[in-house]
Amino acid sequence: MDVEKVKIKEEKGRGTRGGPYFYVVEGNTLVHISEHAIRTYGYEDKVVYEVPKSKVTGKILYCFNFSRSGGDLLGKCRIEDFEDKRPKKFEYYESLNKSIGEIRNLRFQVRSHKLMYLLTQFEEVFIPIIYEVKEYEKALNFDISFMGHQARLEDAFKSPDVYYFTFMSLPKDESRIRSLKVTRRWIYQIWVLKLLCNALRVSKFKGHEYEGKPYWWIEQGSEFSTAIGETPYGYITFWLEFQLSKYAHMLGMFTGKHEPTRPDIVAVRGYFKLTEEFINLKKPIDLIIECKEDPFDEWKKDINSQIIPYQERFKPKNFIVVSLEHIPDNTKKNLESRGIKVIDKLKPHGESIKTFYELIEKLQINRS
Repeated sequence: MDVEKVKIKEEKGRGTRGGPYFYVVEGNTLVHISEHAIRTYGYEDKVVYEVPKSKVTGKILYCFNFSRSGGDLLGKCRIEDFEDKRPKKFEYYESLNKSIGEIRNLRFQVRSHKLMYLLTQFEEVFIPIIYEVKEYEKALNFDISFMGHQARLEDAFKSPDVYYFTFMSLPKDESRIRSLKVTRRWIYQIWVLKLLCNALRVSKFKGHEYEGKPYWWIEQGSEFSTAIGETPYGYITFWLEFQLSKYAHMLGMFTGKHEPTRPDIVAVRGYFKLTEEFINLKKPIDLIIECKEDPFDEWKKDINSQIIPYQERFKPKNFIVVSLEHIPDNTKKNLESRGIKVIDKLKPHGESIKTFYELIEKLQINRS
């Protein structure tokens, strides 16, 4: 007996700038359509799933779709609505932000233990970090502006609920982990920058303004500085993912090897809206901070491939490595023998925050 089958097409290769990705509601769980497929056709930029119609008849399907700029849409349909591999109609098709009440209590099926750990950690550590940064943003009366390809990071700051449904809509756990790790890295850097500004007693921010209100310019390798803070000892300019020039990250194409080009946090005395303004003065960098949010074993190779090369290339007056997790004592000693300070277990409400503030005070980067 022939079984009626429905073909469902998804794009692939563009992550949360692609889609659509289709999920079936099974109880309170979102199960990717591939779990119901009896045959899969793979192409360079798309994949087609052949699904027995009877397996999902009457069940709700959600379609997660993204624009090239990162905008998100959620569609609600059923298998009966499909024609020529796509739904011919939707019950509704709205932005994810407007639709979040419809799906807030659902959770994606997860098979990876690592992803489960990262999701739990995100809830327990990174969401509180976001709220702490937003409180600081409000207290000092500035806005955080996410430029360039930062749609997912902006989602995380605006609504952690929406953020969950964006990166988790990717069909594979490996892709979800990669996406989440990028966001975690930026969140931790922004929080450490907030700690640094506190330690340097920034009273207000200047430099970038929109309608009279200052903002932090968050963009990887931007020609603009991230923020300019006013301290009791004058202005200090800050960069996240500092880059010497627009094309510096392409250096490896010519040398044939990995070239570390973007220190996480850079701070210099003075007022610089543009990176070029600082570079042209040929002043030394007052402080570089490298931020590590992963367990030590996952980034220990960065010591020789990134941290030490940064020290040798940029020759900052001061260099600090901060880590969310524990760093072995022998690694701390090795780095400190090179003049690189180390603070581990730097997390909200942790004892290391006081250590961080005391260290910044000793460095005196905001003194003449």
